[in-house]
Amino acid sequence: MKVNTMSSSKAWTLFILVSVALYFRNWMNYSGKKRKILNTKTKSNNPQYSIVSLILLPIVTIAIAILFLVKIS
Repeated sequence: MKVNTMSSSKAWTLFILVSVALYFRNWMNYSGKKRKILNTKTKSNNPQYSIVSLILLPIVTIAIAILFLVKIS
């Protein structure tokens, strides 16, 4: 049984329209009040880094890079 309900170009057009509609719907959902609620929930779980660790991190990485450079040369 051969059923030809929609041509290929019409199917692609329908797929693109549905994709744009879903994208727009999600954008409208998460751009308003829901997004603010989600942001506050995720911000409370962020770890707090001390200033000492933030200062030492680049110094330690540069020291390791210099050690590798000296070891290779």
